[in-house]
Amino acid sequence: MRKIVLTGASGFIGSAVLKQLIKDGNQAVVLARKESKQERIKALSGYLTIYYEDLGPQELIDTLAAYKPDAFIHIAWKGVGGKDRNEAFQITKNLPLTIHTVELAKAIGCQHWIGIGSQAEYGNPNCKVAETAPTNPTTLYGKAKLASCWASLGLAESLEMKGSWIRIFSTYGVGDEPTWFIPYIISEIRKGNIPKLTKCEQLWDYLYVDDAARAVLCVLYKELTGIYNIGSGQAITLKSVVERIKDALDSSINVEYGAVPYKNDQVMHLEADISKIRQLAAWSPEITIEQGINRLINAGKPSA
Repeated sequence: MRKIVLTGASGFIGSAVLKQLIKDGNQAVVLARKESKQERIKALSGYLTIYYEDLGPQELIDTLAAYKPDAFIHIAWKGVGGKDRNEAFQITKNLPLTIHTVELAKAIGCQHWIGIGSQAEYGNPNCKVAETAPTNPTTLYGKAKLASCWASLGLAESLEMKGSWIRIFSTYGVGDEPTWFIPYIISEIRKGNIPKLTKCEQLWDYLYVDDAARAVLCVLYKELTGIYNIGSGQAITLKSVVERIKDALDSSINVEYGAVPYKNDQVMHLEADISKIRQLAAWSPEITIEQGINRLINAGKPSA
């Protein structure tokens, strides 16, 4: 059993990590703001929530230190939606918060700090990318994640803590935001609407959120440091995702491919090379895209 402090537990990925922490028999302490919505985790038990407004007060440090935590997982991030990706707060709010969590982790006695990054740090590579690939983010979101990566890992090293940064590629699953691609397509087809889409030739790397949570914890359990990509390791076209959804729903709706033009900066191929985490953490995805889509569809069925 490990004692883990966790931010962002009410979010999509954070809730999956919290669920896996509890399932694995760990003691989780969730740091949450009072205004955070708890819908995704309200059915879970076996964790403690501590509310905060600021990470600096000595009272908070003393309270957390009393639990003698082993590690700190920082997932909280303001503005992950597309409309917020170029807002100034990506840097002015998220970067300082990330740095403060490293300082807090040290102050309360943690030996390991883990932060969650994004495929957005690579920008628009249009290829399969390893952790050594160039980082050329095109949004403030991606730039803030990249800056947080190097600042937090550097600070953790200077404070003599283990530091890890996990770049997660596209996740999906139960509890996902309804406006994201896969849940949106499922919802539209269920309603009998005809989705108007691009040609959907983009090659995308989709990973079920439970697999992502296991990967984060594999890095924790193996006490790995440095940067790690997490994805399925296999890109598929968005059109094939849509057709899989249609098959699972037994739908004959004719989707309007090409009704929406590609953006000028459209990413056409984004795929994670996961060789590093496969080798060092003995992790690999377990849930296929077909299984994941079926889980989403079954979770959305009305109760009998």
